Amino acid sequence: MKRKVVAIIPARMAASRFPGKPLARILDLPMVEHVRRRALLCEALDDVYVATCDKAIFDAVTSFGGKAVMTKDTHLRCTDRVEEAMSKAHGDIVVILQGDEPLFDSRIIGELVEPFHKDHSVLCANVLTPITRKEDLYDVDIVKALLDRKGNVLYFSRAPVPHMRVEHACQVYRQTGLSAFAADFLKTFSRLEPTPLEITESVDFLRILEHRYPIKGIIHAKTSVGVDRPDDVGIVEDILRSDAGQQRIYQEILTLK
Repeated sequence: MKRKVVAIIPARMAASRFPGKPLARILDLPMVEHVRRRALLCEALDDVYVATCDKAIFDAVTSFGGKAVMTKDTHLRCTDRVEEAMSKAHGDIVVILQGDEPLFDSRIIGELVEPFHKDHSVLCANVLTPITRKEDLYDVDIVKALLDRKGNVLYFSRAPVPHMRVEHACQVYRQTGLSAFAADFLKTFSRLEPTPLEITESVDFLRILEHRYPIKGIIHAKTSVGVDRPDDVGIVEDILRSDAGQQRIYQEILTLK
């Protein structure tokens, strides 16, 4: 029997660097609508929801014809918000999309969920992009990932790991916000005890590794342009106007609901 795949976009108005970010206007649409509609382009998904604790976001999404779920406002992690939303957005596999990635390539979702269909023992997967700039290794806002020979994540860190005693001997990856869980395992993850490395690094997914569960690394060559601060909106709008591929996608999502 085919496993149902649901995408959830966690979104909230309270962001320290950019309050109200999900509803920031990018050309003709709020940012969260860019993400939701791009997800609708992916044939690997059976359904797309926005999970939010803010009625303004809920009303905006539903006014465009989208599906939204109200959640508690006490969640500290987006995975917990998504786990609550899955009680209403039923599915076997859940893809977590970040609401501040309005230029993401929806085709990567198919690659992300493929391992779950091929092997029902897969519990979690995370899209990773290769780090090519040395300065990114020292950027604490970029979470670095190392993989084993089977493509599973060995470790996540904000530090420049590994120590490059021999340069270019191994590839280091950037953790992205695009991940997927087997729905039952997402429940397990939300109930696992927080772990020392998770707390020390402030990287939620280290809890999975410390409890000895595997995370599949899905490598994607291109890093998406996200929106962290208000100034980033103009950068995204310029790309939507000037890049032919992004312009085509934008015109296509304008016709969706």
